[in-house]
Amino acid sequence: MSQVLESPRDSEMAADLLRARELSEVALLDYKRNLKVAAKQMTQKQIAEIVRLSQPAIATALKRAAKVPDAIAGFKAASPHEVCQRYAAGLISRKEVVRQLVAWPYNDTPKFNEFGEVQGDTSGTFTDVENAVMFGLIDDSIYEEVFNQLAD
Repeated sequence: MSQVLESPRDSEMAADLLRARELSEVALLDYKRNLKVAAKQMTQKQIAEIVRLSQPAIATALKRAAKVPDAIAGFKAASPHEVCQRYAAGLISRKEVVRQLVAWPYNDTPKFNEFGEVQGDTSGTFTDVENAVMFGLIDDSIYEEVFNQLAD
């Protein structure tokens, strides 16, 4: 006798896990970006007191934060992927994710070599949106709406 099991990816538990995971990811990005801004206005000791960490821990955190790209002007994200993460985390609405992805200043997609390998970085390109569908951050209907609006 065979059992038909619901795909784990379609379950409520999977949705809760994804939402929590993406929420933690974007919260960490926001924290690191806020650290960089704070470091321009206060000492590491002052920051340490606020976030209840030691000054050496703040120094280490600031080194890590320096690697986090700043959000693009007019967006609260540094990439289309991050926009999709914010949607998956429940921080922005469906309407807002579509608006931001349509308005995004996409980088040109790099070329492929004779072996079909990408020659360059795909971050900030429409590939981020395609990958977001594969990762379950957005659904096919959002992808299609964005794609169709960009094609017009």
